[in-house]
Amino acid sequence: MERDDDNETLRVLAFLGAEWKLAERFALPAEAFLPVFFSLRFGGAWSYAVEGLRAVSVVKKTTVYEDGGRGATIEEIYLLVDPEILNEEGAVARLEKCGEEPERLLVVRPSRVRLRVRRAVRVRVDPGRCEVSTEEVPGDDLTFEGSAAFTFAHEMEHLDARTISGKRLWEFRFV
Repeated sequence: MERDDDNETLRVLAFLGAEWKLAERFALPAEAFLPVFFSLRFGGAWSYAVEGLRAVSVVKKTTVYEDGGRGATIEEIYLLVDPEILNEEGAVARLEKCGEEPERLLVVRPSRVRLRVRRAVRVRVDPGRCEVSTEEVPGDDLTFEGSAAFTFAHEMEHLDARTISGKRLWEFRFV
C-alpha cells in the first residue's frame, strides 16, 4: 500500500515533467521557461538571461464570476522570449518591492508598453478547474497595459541593469 507522501511525490514529479515538456513542445531551450515556472510556483513576474537568451514572464489576472457570486481568478502568464521595447506611453508612480530590497521603492513605470519578441507563449491557469493550458501567441508585436506593463518594465530593468532603483519609503512624509 502506498503512503500519501509517495502519492504526493508522484504528483509533483508528473507536474515537473509536464512543465519541462513545454520546452520541447514549443521548440525552445528549457531554460527559456524558467520565468514561467517561477510565476506558476511563486506568483508574479520573473526574468532570466544567459548568453544568447533573454526571457520574461508577465502575468495578467482576470476574475471571472458565475451566477451566485462564485468565481475564479484566471492568470495568463506570458512567456516573452528576447523581448525588445518598441514604445512606452504614460508615467505611473508606484511602490514596488523586489527581491532582497528591505522595503518598497517609489518607481515610475509606463502605463502602456509595445514590444517585439522572438517568440511568445501564453500559459493560462484556471484555479476553478485546476487546469493549465498553453498556446503560442501569434506574431511578434505585443502591447501590455496597466499592471502587465508595469511588471514588464520592472523585469526589463532587471535584464538591463540588474537592480531596481527608486526613492525609499522613508523619504515620504506623513501629512
